[in-house]
Amino acid sequence: MARRIPNDAMTRALSAARVEPEAAAVAGAGAVAAELPPDLDLSDADDAGDEGEGEVIVDEDAIPEKLYFRIGEVATLVGVDAHVLRYWESEFRMRPHRSSSGQRLYRKQDLARFFRIKRLLHDEGYTIAGARKALAGTGALTQVDVPRIRESVERLQALRDRILELRDEIEADGVG
Repeated sequence: MARRIPNDAMTRALSAARVEPEAAAVAGAGAVAAELPPDLDLSDADDAGDEGEGEVIVDEDAIPEKLYFRIGEVATLVGVDAHVLRYWESEFRMRPHRSSSGQRLYRKQDLARFFRIKRLLHDEGYTIAGARKALAGTGALTQVDVPRIRESVERLQALRDRILELRDEIEADGVG
């Protein structure tokens, strides 16, 4: 059974593979899939229970050089449905640009943020609240108190010196 991939995703995949669309139509989808670059993951859409039928999941480095992306393109690139992106917008306080007709327009930085959110939620098992904290930097490294660290290092050095003195005393007593 032939796999169905949305036209815009197929065109992107073909252009990434440098295959002409006419040649793909003649050769068939199976021949084109063998020629696709390794950074494209065309998941098998024929499996039962696969929600994203025909989605093309693209590596973050393979994002096309464009100023703006529409929500359908972003959903295909990130590998989630458009309604999930709209939900993430509300949960992570994102405000995409809008076209004159009101369509959402995303920039590359928004795509990078969506990729990070997906990785946190799906791969690393974060909750929405946990992912929000991780993105905000709350879960990251806290402020470092340099004077306190220096004081601790000095105390450790003093303890080390004292241990060496005691060892030398014990060895001197044991030899004599």
